[in-house]
Amino acid sequence: MKIANVRIPKEEERLLALRVAGVLWLVAAVTSLAGAALLPHVDANMPVVGILCVLEVAWGAFCVLFPWNRVTAGWRYGAAVFHLPTILSFAFVVAIVWATGGTDSFANYYLMFIVAYVASFYPPRLVAVYIGIALLVVAAPLLYQEDAVADGAYQLIWGAAPAYVVLGSVIAVGKAHITRLRDAASTLSLTDHLTGLANRRAFEERMSVRIGGGRASDATGLLLVDLDDFKETNTLHGHPGGDLVLREAATALREAARADDLVARLGGDEFAIVANGADEGGMRALAERVLDAVRRAHERLPGEFGGLSITASVGWARYPHDADDLDELLAAADFCLRGVKANGKNGSLTPLDWMPERV
Repeated sequence: MKIANVRIPKEEERLLALRVAGVLWLVAAVTSLAGAALLPHVDANMPVVGILCVLEVAWGAFCVLFPWNRVTAGWRYGAAVFHLPTILSFAFVVAIVWATGGTDSFANYYLMFIVAYVASFYPPRLVAVYIGIALLVVAAPLLYQEDAVADGAYQLIWGAAPAYVVLGSVIAVGKAHITRLRDAASTLSLTDHLTGLANRRAFEERMSVRIGGGRASDATGLLLVDLDDFKETNTLHGHPGGDLVLREAATALREAARADDLVARLGGDEFAIVANGADEGGMRALAERVLDAVRRAHERLPGEFGGLSITASVGWARYPHDADDLDELLAAADFCLRGVKANGKNGSLTPLDWMPERV
């Protein structure tokens, strides 16, 4: 099993899984010691049980307290570390079962916790692998216990197999369904319902990622777009007509932008395009494509819109060339947009068009 190549969950889920693993180890330590000492008819090797419980407490506390966020998914051995608590748990179950009666040991039921855990946090193909390992652990007494067969080892394996498969499948399917619903809800929360573009929240998140970290080597272009005289469109054709114009303008912006650019509707008739790695020439070309695409958008409108023309004003700026942080970039692009509005609309401006080049 090439763990290093297995996709592991997002950071928040990964950290939760490691903390939960620590808690399960602590629970196993307490119940193992109490079961070996207090349950009747348990043939326990108490010195071994005691050593194992101390190790379980130490490892469980480590899993709970260690700052796992330092072990990122991008690290070469990050996936192996994420799976380490689960892999070690099988070894400890084998040891605890051996020390507390083999086939008759109460510790055989700990495997249910492991199956539930992996089904909650690991991808389905790994859940199947771990269920197979769990069944091997159930069969382990056959290797060292002379009366394992007479003591019901085969019956234990026969009952465990469907129980683990059903438990793992139910949890994995439920988790997959919840994940799909969560992802769909997340997508909806970042999407403008009218145009299908990214909304202001998605725009702010992208800008925070690109610029919030202060990565001055990452060139980011911001292009703000405002439809000209949009209020008149609403007046003449009502809000349904205005909505149709907004949808066609959104289509035009998608056509003008590059595949990896973020096109967002900020509200009303205000739009934005975030262009990663765009130089001055690329931004000028993008602005011209946007203006041309918006002008042609009226061709898709129905006949009742008559001679309506759609134009836009565009202001743009680049980080870090025109601004030192996100607020400055937004202000610079907005200033240029206002300049276009004040000078007849239907055009574009950048700080370089009227300011000395920043050193």
